[in-house]
Amino acid sequence: MEVTCLHTKNPALGWDVTATAKAGAGEKITRAQVFVNDVSKYDKSFNPPLNSWQEQLPQQGQYPGNNDVLIVITSDKDEDTESADSWS
Repeated sequence: MEVTCLHTKNPALGWDVTATAKAGAGEKITRAQVFVNDVSKYDKSFNPPLNSWQEQLPQQGQYPGNNDVLIVITSDKDEDTESADSWS
């Protein structure tokens, strides 16, 4: 499972967070979760499972300030893969 997280400054407020996941051979994506500064901002299960997933969450986090994003992707084998990003 490949999981990535990117952030860009939003001109209006905060940051835009883009999360992506791509399932590896023999696996599928059944759930995606996004936490910003320890608060759940996205939590969705997929039936049928997906091969890939992408979500953009606009105006997240704080500017200025410290920010943490955690992406958790669950496979159809009930295994979690995480990606984290932190910035100030």
